[in-house]
Amino acid sequence: MKIPLHKPFWGKKAENAVIAAMRTGAGTADGPYSAIMRKKFAVLTGAATALPVTSCTHAMEAIVASVGAKKGDEVIVPSFTLASTATAVMIRGARPVFADIDPITFSLDPADVEKKITSKTVGIMTVHYAGMAGSHFDALMDVARKHKLWVAEDAAHCVGSFYKRKHLGTFGIAGAFSFHGTKNIACGEGGAIVTNDAWLAERLEIFRAIGTDRQAFLQGKVSIYQWVGEGSSYFLSDIFANLINIQLDQIDKINKDRNQIASQYTKSFASFADKVQLPVIPQGMTQPNWHIYALKFPSVDMRKKFVTAMREKDIEVSTHYVPLHSSPMGITLGGGKRRLPVTDDVAATLVRMPIYAGMKESEIAFVVATAQKALKAL
Repeated sequence: MKIPLHKPFWGKKAENAVIAAMRTGAGTADGPYSAIMRKKFAVLTGAATALPVTSCTHAMEAIVASVGAKKGDEVIVPSFTLASTATAVMIRGARPVFADIDPITFSLDPADVEKKITSKTVGIMTVHYAGMAGSHFDALMDVARKHKLWVAEDAAHCVGSFYKRKHLGTFGIAGAFSFHGTKNIACGEGGAIVTNDAWLAERLEIFRAIGTDRQAFLQGKVSIYQWVGEGSSYFLSDIFANLINIQLDQIDKINKDRNQIASQYTKSFASFADKVQLPVIPQGMTQPNWHIYALKFPSVDMRKKFVTAMREKDIEVSTHYVPLHSSPMGITLGGGKRRLPVTDDVAATLVRMPIYAGMKESEIAFVVATAQKALKAL
């Protein structure tokens, strides 16, 4: 039995959605299915505006550009994240400043964030790891308000995830989502931006449309669209948009499956709490989506033995991010001079377990039995 780490929740309905979009038009952006996607995603997240884009990376680039980050500015970011969170800042000429994470939810530590704030700091890019709000998310937002900093949320993991009954990605000035093939909802490559700020929404519409007022034209607000500002082409194909639509209709099923798998894992591994740190649902998370289920080991050696044992049985498990501050580019930016002990520890000892909607009971049982055997041997 071969178990992948993740698998898109695609089936006949998804195939039919793609075919319908192909037969409707040329697949260009902002077509009829894109309009539906905007509405569906806005309803799900409770955001005033939702914009389809080509990736979460592009979503973050558009947000940072539209809030006006520029050369000489500093934006605080976690080191434990995909490079996109930092490159979205760098591409504007601003400087990403790396902060540490908390040891439970692996999200930004507000105390360390506050230490990194200078007169040049303009904003914070926070990452909701595994679709969970950090243990100290409220405190992080308090730090931002205290220092008058904008907060953009890297909500790549967060579709269908709610904190205090409010969708993650809607707490800051804007949120960036991913529909990469590894995510709970996937179209291969794609993403979305949400915001409740009307001024920012207008700027984002222009930025994603190559600096034109194309959206205003499509809404009948202007008779012809033209170049009015800075931007790039961050359009999501209408074909991809309809593939997202069908999964948005199934989000409750998708996330229910993942919650059930996570519960089975936690119950099955509870007796090994002396050997491994299990993930927890932080206080305030009213509806987690369990994008990731990760185990944290006490040492690099124990992680290596566990990973080897799982892969020998054709079960795909994965480590996660190489810290940005200690990567070649991060060192160039001066990140290597910063001590981020929690980030370094988590990056060296974390293991992601297989979890995806539609995972069969026999597959879950095989993963559990193999993992239990590996944990006993440690």
